[in-house]
Amino acid sequence: MKFREIKIMQESFKKLHFDLLEKWHGQKSDSNNPEQRNDAGELKKAYEIIEKWAGALQKAIFPNGTIKLRKSPVNQGGNFFAYLWAKIYPTSSSPKELAYTVSISTTNLCVKIDTINASSNLRERYERVRNSAVEKGIVTTLSIEEGLAMSFEELVEWSVNAINDFVLSYDEVAQSIGLLKGDAQLDKDGSEQLSSVCVLGANQILYGPPGTGKTFHTIEAAVKAAEPTFKWERRAELKQEFDRLVNERCIRFVTFHQSYGYEEFVEGLKAKTEDGTIAYSVEPGVFRQVCSDAEQYQAESPAGQTYNFETCWQAFVERLANEDFIEIPMAKTSFRVVDFNENRIFFEKSNGKTDHTLSINTLRAIFNGSRTYTTGLGVYYRPLVSFLKELSGTDEVPATKRKNFVLVIDEINRGNISKIFGELITLIELSKRKGQPEALELTLPYSGDCFSVPDNLHIIGTMNTADRSLTMIDTALRRRFEFIEMMPKPELLDGVVVKGVNLSKLLGILNQRIEVLYDREHTLGHAFFMNVKKCLDESDYDAAFEELVHTFQNRIIPLLQEYFFDDWNKIRLVLGDNQKNESLQLVLEKPVSNLSMLFGQDYNVDPYDEGVIQYRLQGDKEAVWRQPMTYIGMYSSTIPEQSHSESDNELEE
Repeated sequence: MKFREIKIMQESFKKLHFDLLEKWHGQKSDSNNPEQRNDAGELKKAYEIIEKWAGALQKAIFPNGTIKLRKSPVNQGGNFFAYLWAKIYPTSSSPKELAYTVSISTTNLCVKIDTINASSNLRERYERVRNSAVEKGIVTTLSIEEGLAMSFEELVEWSVNAINDFVLSYDEVAQSIGLLKGDAQLDKDGSEQLSSVCVLGANQILYGPPGTGKTFHTIEAAVKAAEPTFKWERRAELKQEFDRLVNERCIRFVTFHQSYGYEEFVEGLKAKTEDGTIAYSVEPGVFRQVCSDAEQYQAESPAGQTYNFETCWQAFVERLANEDFIEIPMAKTSFRVVDFNENRIFFEKSNGKTDHTLSINTLRAIFNGSRTYTTGLGVYYRPLVSFLKELSGTDEVPATKRKNFVLVIDEINRGNISKIFGELITLIELSKRKGQPEALELTLPYSGDCFSVPDNLHIIGTMNTADRSLTMIDTALRRRFEFIEMMPKPELLDGVVVKGVNLSKLLGILNQRIEVLYDREHTLGHAFFMNVKKCLDESDYDAAFEELVHTFQNRIIPLLQEYFFDDWNKIRLVLGDNQKNESLQLVLEKPVSNLSMLFGQDYNVDPYDEGVIQYRLQGDKEAVWRQPMTYIGMYSSTIPEQSHSESDNELEE
């Protein structure tokens, strides 16, 4: 809709309005002050313009929306605001904690998506989203001079264009901060898409029972974290973008297990043989590597001439190869660099003391300006940086844009969190990241390097609740991650019928029984039947039914055996075999009556005379597996339903 179609002629803001905001903001309202009463009246006139400004935007972009404003220049505490503003909600049912806002303040005119009366946690999530948005983001401002130069009509047109140019929509922001519980959707190719899985700036764990799509959705979550503005309509487009980001090393994977430790994740010692002698070097783990890479793209920098560490270091190495040592001047003395290896620089102090080392990684960080070192060894790092820059000229470097990195930790609950993260569990907290006001850094135990976690690194974990209950997860980990529950969704299988077997009903009733006999964390996910659905989508009905048989034989039955520790009576109850004719039972039950023949007269196998039961799982080749009523009988005893895409002959088979 073009704004020119809306004819608006209204009074515009005046410089007086901004002057009065500057004059009174923060001061206590005094009804006995005639000057203040007069100026408050002028500010209320400005509020009338804001109301018309918001109303024009609402009509132009959100015809079903609503606007709200307080129309008072004084807050509830009795102090004058530094701004006047109005809220625009896209619909009458939009969350009241989030709105488009228009405002004038002591510094500018502004249009943005903002939180309203938000809790501290909600506001923190919002700020992470806002800081992660690129280009025009979700905030656009005009200087006071620019705003005063516009007519009211031009101001509204500018505001419409600003909102249309926002990188994220209202719903995307609301979902990202947890105000909208995005239901499962489908891409155009039928693939499931969770609109609520958006990890802008957050540590998140996707958790749930097996087969609920946790690993499947890490692709979506990782892409959303790395490229918040990326849009797709088909799963193939998402996968292509994911592969690109993996190839560029922006997304990396690691899987935790019982033997995984700090040495593999952060850093550890690695033995090498040099000239017949065993030497140990510090090797960075996957977490330290991704942090180092993310740190290089944490801030934007313009193109220009700058010193290149690798060039300067190479010149230094070549000079040291031809000399016994290199003298590094300091303010009042000097020190000698005598050798180096992959990780350390060895030097002698001026008093002759040896066996002192500097970290090459720390030197690189100080050289590039990403770290300062004001104490301890800093007195040696700084002169060495200055010396390196004298060895080579500057290089032309391209502009650097901020870029997000993602580390996906699969099966995060299978590892020993304390053993793997060690002291770094504190650094992954969002408020302690490098780039935040309360940033922290620690000294690593092996290398002695100062280390911090950049705020453009996103950590996504997956957790199978059947492996380990959520209640047993390390408390420190729980505090630092947001948990997104992913439970079975039988509704994704609505209308999926293979040879009369309604998969949605089948999955629903199986999970109800498991929840009663065990718990909800050990239910079956909808992904178990997605291959069946895929075959049906391709109109291959025989293959779909064979896939259903294969799923029960090789995935569901073995999983139930594990869940119930081979308690076949409970497995029969889950499968509904106790309610079916014996010819349709997958687990056969047979009382043992000849105990005396098996054990003689003196046996104590059945002391309570309850009867001993033998159970037998039908063989893979038995006809019962390929009878549709075997599966229909698990949830119903009625006649099979007929799918619109199946023929009568196929049902009769």
